[in-house]
Amino acid sequence: MKSPLTIRPIEARDRAAWDEMWAGYLVFYESELAPEISADTFARILSGALIGLIAENANGHAVGFAHALLHTGTWSPKPLCYLEDLFVRADARGLGAGRALIEALAARGRREGWLRLYWQTARDNETAQRLYDKLAQRTNWLRYDLDL
Repeated sequence: MKSPLTIRPIEARDRAAWDEMWAGYLVFYESELAPEISADTFARILSGALIGLIAENANGHAVGFAHALLHTGTWSPKPLCYLEDLFVRADARGLGAGRALIEALAARGRREGWLRLYWQTARDNETAQRLYDKLAQRTNWLRYDLDL
């Protein structure tokens, strides 16, 4: 049976749906960004500087996205992939879109020889952690931010 979800690269035609979901993502994280920052993010996705995936339901309606950054590291010549943003519309949560987006990135990484796919989440985001604990190993590392 065919999956009711399709995962594909974000394209220019996705801008309106992406804008709507991006706004929901920012609300979830109680954040605001200037419109030019959001426009720059979308442009970097289209240029390939960022990996951008979109999840569509069986009706072709966008229900989620993932943004990731491929980079080099010091412990291996293989690239690493940081999953920076993962969002699923509230009305589509629990249908497997988050899992499908992560699995699509992981499949690409296996094909392309990446060393690792990694991400982080808020300590109180228990809903996301229930999914993440099924897909990956939780580490003991803490993150520190130095804003410049």
